[in-house]
This record gives sequence, C-alpha cells and structure tokens, in this order.
Amino acid sequence: MKNKDVSFPHPVLGIGDAVSPMPSVVPQIREEGDDLVVTITLLMQNEDIMKLIHDEYATFACEIDCPSTFYRRILYPKETTFDVRINRKEIARRVTIECTVTALKSIKNYSNSQFHPDYTGFSFNLEPGDLLAFIGKMHYDADIKYDKLQSAGSFMTIVPGHDEKNTVYYLRSSKIEIQLPKELYEDYKVSFNGPGKHVNIFHSSIVLNALVYALLNYDDEQYGNTLWARTLKYRIELEPRLRKFDDVLENKDPIKILEFAQALLDNPYKKLLQSMHDIIDSDTSQQGY
Repeated sequence: MKNKDVSFPHPVLGIGDAVSPMPSVVPQIREEGDDLVVTITLLMQNEDIMKLIHDEYATFACEIDCPSTFYRRILYPKETTFDVRINRKEIARRVTIECTVTALKSIKNYSNSQFHPDYTGFSFNLEPGDLLAFIGKMHYDADIKYDKLQSAGSFMTIVPGHDEKNTVYYLRSSKIEIQLPKELYEDYKVSFNGPGKHVNIFHSSIVLNALVYALLNYDDEQYGNTLWARTLKYRIELEPRLRKFDDVLENKDPIKILEFAQALLDNPYKKLLQSMHDIIDSDTSQQGY
C-alpha cells in the first residue's frame, strides 16, 4: 500500500491528525533456522475502531511485500500481537511490512469519538476495503547481518586498491571500501587483520576517516540502496542513542556528522588512548633488570 501524499474522503487514524490517539507498530525480529520470524505488537488505543474490529465490521491487515523477489502476502491477525514467519530464501534486500485496519462490511454513518474537532457532527459511509487506520510500517533488510550491527565490518571493508600511493574511499559498493595501496594492504592483511589492540587504532584513524568521508558525500539517489547506507539508517531507527542523528544524512552538518561517526564507532578516540595505555603498560611490564 502507498499512503504517502494520499487524501482520503474520510478521516483515517494514523494519517495526519484527523483521528487520535496515534497508533504504532512495535516489531521484534529473530531468526529460526531458515525462517525469519517477526513478532509484531499493534498499539491501538482508539476504542471505537477496536469495537468495529471486535464486532467484525473491520479487521487488522498486515501486508508483507518484497519487490526484489515479488514475494507478497496479506495476513488478517485476530490479536494485537502476532508472528509473521517468512522463509529467508523467499526474500532479498528490503522487505516492507505495513499494518492497517480495513472495513470488512459496509459501515453506515461512521463517526469516531476521537475525531478532530473539525469533524464534529460529521459521519461517513464506508464500504468493504476502505481504510480506517494506518497503524504503521516497518522494514527488514534481508542482507543486513543483524547480529553484527555493532561491528564496523557490517558497513565497511578494507580491500586492495589500484592506486599505488594513495588510499581511496569507494562508496558505490555494498560496503564502504577502504582501498589501500597493494603494498600497504599486504602488510595490513599479514600483520593486522585479526583480533588485537590494533583494531581500536584502526577505528580511530582510517576507519573513522572513511566513515566521515562517506557521510559528507552521501547522496540518497546514488547510495541510498547500498548495504552500508541501509545499515546506518537501520541503526538510527534501532538504537535510541542514535535517533538524534535521524536527519544527519540529509542535512550534512559537519559537526553532527563527526559526532555521528564517533557514536557509530563507540567513541574510537577513547578506545585508542586506552589501547595505547595497555600497550605501554605491557611493554613496561616486560622490562627486566
């Protein structure tokens, strides 16, 4: 369903302020074998619409849509909390789930005690299929590794480049590519591509630089569908501490971008100094007389 910039001939809960209180969708995502399981809780407090559902004049409807694979289903849950189970082999890239309330029968003289005052005294005749409420929408990106969201590797990778002298940042791949000169890359791969204190040093240097570069040069038309951009957007939606950056990709405020990059890497400069202290303390402890 496409409801953006759509006008309805009657007030619809969840679109504008025509009806209150505003509903919402609370999803929880988990993986079970080959299945993706989304537990959805519908937060609906409009008693008049809930009564229409109870009396079977209306129903909850949950539409699942994956344009990449043409997967599409519509569920009609009876309860406000329910599971959506999808085989992961049937989806790719972005999956959209929209939840609404739709009329099942003709509803004559529909009115709602929570109408905006502008609609006081008005009533509407609804037919089967008419929308009573848009509860909310959620996205799931099938190619995002949700168990590794906190890792910089979920949106960035270090690869050998073609420039023999300079490090290049490339944004058109699925992940932000840090393209090192081949000699530097071989040194990195042999000496530093593994667990250890050096990870924090890389985060505060080339990784942070590449991330700031990507954010400053972000263009939704060019990069909006890349895995790295969708991962960053999902983290903003998912993590309360990052929600203050919800406009950073559009506004490109340099100070806010620097703050966002450091928040994504979880204070890389603090980790750098702590790693340096650990290295210094380790070297000192190994000295003998």
